[in-house]
Amino acid sequence: MVSRQALRRAWWQVHKWTGLFLMILLIPLGLSGAVLAWDDAIDHGLNPQRYAVHGPATQAPSFYATAAGKVLQPDQRIAMIRYPDGTGPVVVMASKASGGDHKRGARHEGGAGVGKGDGGGARKVPAQRTTLWLDPVDGHLLDRTTGDSGFVRLAHNFHGSLFVPGFGRSLVGLLGIAMFLMAAGGVWLWWPTVGSFRSGLRWTRGDRKLDTNLHHTVGFWIALPLAFQAFTGVWIAWPQMMATIGLAAAPGGMGERSRMTPAAHPALTPDQALAAAQTAKPGKPASIGWPTGEDGPWRMSLVTPRGQVDVTVDDSTGAATIAPQRGGLALAVRHLHDGTTLGPGWRVIMVLWGLAPTMLGITGLIMWWRGRRWRADLARRRNGAREAATAG
Repeated sequence: MVSRQALRRAWWQVHKWTGLFLMILLIPLGLSGAVLAWDDAIDHGLNPQRYAVHGPATQAPSFYATAAGKVLQPDQRIAMIRYPDGTGPVVVMASKASGGDHKRGARHEGGAGVGKGDGGGARKVPAQRTTLWLDPVDGHLLDRTTGDSGFVRLAHNFHGSLFVPGFGRSLVGLLGIAMFLMAAGGVWLWWPTVGSFRSGLRWTRGDRKLDTNLHHTVGFWIALPLAFQAFTGVWIAWPQMMATIGLAAAPGGMGERSRMTPAAHPALTPDQALAAAQTAKPGKPASIGWPTGEDGPWRMSLVTPRGQVDVTVDDSTGAATIAPQRGGLALAVRHLHDGTTLGPGWRVIMVLWGLAPTMLGITGLIMWWRGRRWRADLARRRNGAREAATAG
């Protein structure tokens, strides 16, 4: 039977080498998470022009679609309009049609992708995204970006996929598993082999070096929260796996829809689609998503007294369907992971969690390098003693 000491030594090797090899990814992953905990405040600071609005958003969606159509290119189609939560800009996201897809029908007068037409079929293709920030009162352009430029957007993309198309999200899930095992297993390595639990909490434990004490003490207190954060990250990165083991509902295909080009000429106008949704569920619009694919519906999010409700509207018939209420464990996991709805106190904690991999990685690297030098010095002394004994 393998002894406890042998298991501990083996796990120490796993903990050490996993940390050394993956710190180049785990450190920026944690730092990007710390940025995203305050993404809205950071974006306000870096891009104040986007938030120089003159009043609340009271206009119909077609008003903002028309305003966006004046600055978009003919081959760009509106994918979504997002209304502000309180005071702020109206955000319009558009995708560029690939190939000659946009030539299937003439651009409708009054804005890109607004109004009736031939329903120009959309393809499942990656599309370059353009984001517009509009003044909610008169619709004038406050700012625009193309692609994934901008500090906050780069942080989102790195944290979600490491800038790796295709399997990047799964790779983030693997890193989450590695972080979970290192954090949870670190508690076992921290646990005193001699003495009581309280003795392990001493600051001067070990070799009294600052890096060692930081790694042991701060690492212990942050380990289980960091393991929890890593677990929620795996949950978000691998929704299909969580659904398979019964911990979450099956994914609804949003990722597939995001790769489709919005319909060039939907049968309904955005005003008609919103009216149909509000008939089924009265509420103020939070976001309006254009149809995608051959027969995709309009996707509405409405703010009601009981929270946000999702409604889909069939583009050909105008029939509205209230989607199952988002909630339960999956939504709680996402809120705990991103922290954006849990107040500033939780966000501060998340920043500490995001900084933890940097602190643990740097102190662990220093400890490893010092140990490497110590072993090299010890080997030299032994060789010198052996040579002296041989010569004598």
